[in-house]
Amino acid sequence: MSKHLTPSPEVLDALNNAFIEPARNLTKSRGKNIHRYASVKMNHRVSVETALECDACYHFDFASSIRKFCSQPIRYSFAIDDKTHTYVPDFLVEFTTGEFILYEVKRDKEANSNQFKREFNAKAAAAEQLGVYLELIKESHIRVTPLLQNLKLIHRYASRKNLSETQKTLLSILCNYGPQRVESLMFRTGLPKQRIMPIICDLLSRCILETDLYTPLTIETEVRLVYV
Repeated sequence: MSKHLTPSPEVLDALNNAFIEPARNLTKSRGKNIHRYASVKMNHRVSVETALECDACYHFDFASSIRKFCSQPIRYSFAIDDKTHTYVPDFLVEFTTGEFILYEVKRDKEANSNQFKREFNAKAAAAEQLGVYLELIKESHIRVTPLLQNLKLIHRYASRKNLSETQKTLLSILCNYGPQRVESLMFRTGLPKQRIMPIICDLLSRCILETDLYTPLTIETEVRLVYV
């Protein structure tokens, strides 16, 4: 980004309100399957129009730099070929810095077409006039192997319960001895793989632990405490 944008008070109110009352409420309709993503971060289901958008939610949910996100957030106008159109982005994200960014999600083939590029540039220019960036997320940036598979595994075992005594013991070990491979934590606690991996995934989902999610999560994975 070349500059910092500041939305007007009216636009800022609309962005904040989008998390409560989005521009569109997605419901099932003939010929269209609505996907509902159970968000750990938002503590409710986020409705989206495509499986690709659903996969994008895993990235939003477990990014420590993101405070909250929602789908179908606001409606605004853009002009192209001397015609005015209305548009609702796929997502709105609020970062921990307080910055808001709108996102459109597209398959690579669609995103690479000249027609789409023209329309997206017009949408992005109109968004900047509102004081907020619109960015594109392509399929190739979402369906990254094994990152997406790891995020889905973390989501599977994410919990909103209080930390268990076993989790506290693991955190104490990491605090005293520094980063450890899962295999080492198994040795120190006596926990088998089938018990420790869900615990590790839950701690990763809470952003209490961190690791390299671009490699498969196994007992060889090294985890470390996140110091805030």
